Amino acid sequence: MEAYNVIQHLGRGTYGNVFLCEKIHNKQKVVMKKIQCETTSEIIIQAKNEAKILKMLKHPNIIEYFDSYFRDNEFHIIMEYAQHGTLYEYIKVNKPDLLSKEFVISTFTQILLGLDQIHNKFIIQRDLKTENIFLSGPNRNVVKIGDFGISKTLQNIDKTKTTIGTPNYLAPEVCEGKPYGRKSDIWSLGCVLYEMCALERLFSGPMAKVIMDIKSGVKKTIPIYQYGHGVQNIVNLCINVDPKRRPTTKSLLAHAEVIPMHASLMVNLANYCFPRLS
Repeated sequence: MEAYNVIQHLGRGTYGNVFLCEKIHNKQKVVMKKIQCETTSEIIIQAKNEAKILKMLKHPNIIEYFDSYFRDNEFHIIMEYAQHGTLYEYIKVNKPDLLSKEFVISTFTQILLGLDQIHNKFIIQRDLKTENIFLSGPNRNVVKIGDFGISKTLQNIDKTKTTIGTPNYLAPEVCEGKPYGRKSDIWSLGCVLYEMCALERLFSGPMAKVIMDIKSGVKKTIPIYQYGHGVQNIVNLCINVDPKRRPTTKSLLAHAEVIPMHASLMVNLANYCFPRLS
């Protein structure tokens, strides 16, 4: 078991407090999530579930799991530290006029690659949003999916029914309490893509309006002059109210807007680096 120094409190995750720490022996920075054992058994179950799922997922576009253990009446999860924070923070703090198309397509493709690995493992992320997309690398050019506290392993079934997640990103079938599967993550992915392009959430406002707009399949247009009709097409495909008509991660990776970036990322991944983005 590693020994760590706590550097600072980063905030709260789905449950528990999150700290930036460093390993004493080599000064490597890591993230430590601490969950009090006095909390409800359900929270501890979720924390163990997150550790179990993270351990299953080894991919450059997913936050890496290092360790988990009980100590001092707390459950600890040790994870990779993404030094540039979340995509949500990047948009909110920088308040750019618009993100470059290269950044948007690269970020989207890397999220898609991570999500493809998640779905290949028969897991639903269930809370895909800009707050759970982390930026790493020297120039914010490495993108990682994190926070698997409410993720679900499908095991021998294709769908689940628990209504859970962040309301602004919920798929219609989740809002309606219907069985749902991996296509619910595709809906959330479309919401994230729209948010990167428009710098605002696709569904926002009072909760009743958000749910009504989601169930009715409200569509909005991104800045076409910046991103083109191809990116708008991806958004529209992802937020189809019929989950059967939404694409899979594999079909999205074959989309004309994604193929060149996918190929570039695969070449650079083979060389253990990613292209620099402005």
